[in-house]
Amino acid sequence: MTMNIAKDRVRYYSLARQALVDALLLGGVRDGDRVLVPGFICKDVVASIHTVRATPVFYQVDELLAPINLEADESIKAIIAVNYFGFPQNLEAYKRESQRFGAVLIEDNAHGFLSSDTSNSPLGSRGDLGIISIRKSLRIPDGAQLLVNDKQLRINIPQQIPYVRSPLSLRFTAQRLALNVQRITRLPLLEWARYVVRKIRLISTGSALPISPPSAEFESITPAGPRDSSMSSIQSLDIAHEINRRKNLYHTVASLVSECNVQPVFESLPVNCVPYGYPFYGDSAAAADVYNLVKKLGIEVINWPDLPAAVIQTAPIHYRQLWLVNFL
Repeated sequence: MTMNIAKDRVRYYSLARQALVDALLLGGVRDGDRVLVPGFICKDVVASIHTVRATPVFYQVDELLAPINLEADESIKAIIAVNYFGFPQNLEAYKRESQRFGAVLIEDNAHGFLSSDTSNSPLGSRGDLGIISIRKSLRIPDGAQLLVNDKQLRINIPQQIPYVRSPLSLRFTAQRLALNVQRITRLPLLEWARYVVRKIRLISTGSALPISPPSAEFESITPAGPRDSSMSSIQSLDIAHEINRRKNLYHTVASLVSECNVQPVFESLPVNCVPYGYPFYGDSAAAADVYNLVKKLGIEVINWPDLPAAVIQTAPIHYRQLWLVNFL
């Protein structure tokens, strides 16, 4: 598991986008260099590339989220491969292109905490460098990893940034308490809380869900260490319980939505895969039907990702119609 990693090859950060900044720098990406990255990606990844003053070059992915016409050249200094929703990406094509031109291969495993491929290799450990966003899988405010898998790159691994001495906020403490009570009483406390928060946001901003501005792609990202309270939560995690919870949820959701007018992104759950959620294609009405079925489980449906501006105008339809039943 990605929890048990030698100290000489792992560093912890507050956010995965910060880990990616250091991964790019460690991989030799500098001002004016080009980074090959999927167009089906969130703005945070693009912001990390811009922070090191590099240029993102977008490649397309198909409906199975596999790369289409992945081709590098001598101007490409880094290639980013994404394990979408904790499902292992086949890295063969990525490795071939990175080796052809000496580009560093970064495995973006933000969604794949605790997930492995069919050969039981932990996701995030298969490229030269890997990043993991633990906070996206656990109810903690921060927590991310940079994995330095290449021995030569490990020589220059940055020092661990000191942890921030800070307790979990009242918000996260309340969420945990509400979740525990919800599991006992079956009262949808988290759903009620989300409803109130979104109503307030709708009134104040005009949108029930947070929307990042175009400037988010150009945010300057400064690496920072995580809270010590978040690290304590990570280290005390019951790994076997969390793996079983997510796998059981996946099968439960798959059964619940089988009669809905949606298409699952993946037909089955691979062995050793610990899913971030249940991704599917459908229109907004179908997504609402799915939400009405799964909300009793205390989970929600979100549209993912918030696409970069350079991609959104020409994005294929499957980029716009992917939804996720989030298991957080």
